[in-house]
Amino acid sequence: MIRETIWQAVGETPHLRVSVPELPSARVYVKLEGWNPTGSVKDRGGLRMIQEALADGSLRPGMTLLDASSGNMACALAYFGRVMGHPTEVVVSSKLTEDKRNFLRFYGATIHQVGDFTIEGNRWCRERVEREGSGHYHFFDQLHNWANPRAHYEGTGPEILADFPDVQMVVGSLGSGGTLYGTGLYLREQRPGVRIVAVESAPGTKIPGTGSFSDGDYVTPFIRKGREDGIFDHTVRIHEGDAVRRTLQLR
Repeated sequence: MIRETIWQAVGETPHLRVSVPELPSARVYVKLEGWNPTGSVKDRGGLRMIQEALADGSLRPGMTLLDASSGNMACALAYFGRVMGHPTEVVVSSKLTEDKRNFLRFYGATIHQVGDFTIEGNRWCRERVEREGSGHYHFFDQLHNWANPRAHYEGTGPEILADFPDVQMVVGSLGSGGTLYGTGLYLREQRPGVRIVAVESAPGTKIPGTGSFSDGDYVTPFIRKGREDGIFDHTVRIHEGDAVRRTLQLR
């Protein structure tokens, strides 16, 4: 499979069958989003936000890319910014892992650490743009930017349905909610009987990229919409230790 540009390397990720000990007869597949250029599903939303900003003229040469993130979106913007020649500033929370901090430094991003929740960094970004002026920064605002779920409505969802026309259930974690809302909305429209299960961090647990909403993580418009419109059928709250143990059990 040949790609001519890095943009073409985003998406179209493979599905890998895994076995779950308690469900020997179930067909369970994981979508390998780690195959995206920076190793996460956030490349999809990051690329879509950039594409829409370029199309409407709000992102111009020389502007600094800016957003708040618990880690993965920050890495996506830092990488894409480097490729495009834009400086990047990211506002991260205390949940940022050391490997992601090293990634951001490698790609030349300026890192600001603010608070324990991404919404605190989001407010910091808004204040920074108001102070510096909108001509210097392009603030992507992934927590409220509908290009985020559109990337999955038009990409991730159709990819799943193409491989699994009879898909019965999709399970995904909630951070900004863009991935699961966009994917779930598309699949619900095409296959109304599919179940969409949302995964959150349990109270007192910090799983990078997965919100602990009972502890104060921000409920974005995408999450509210998914709940209000019944896109999310069920919510599961997990502890970090259980998540690691279950991951290691997959074969």
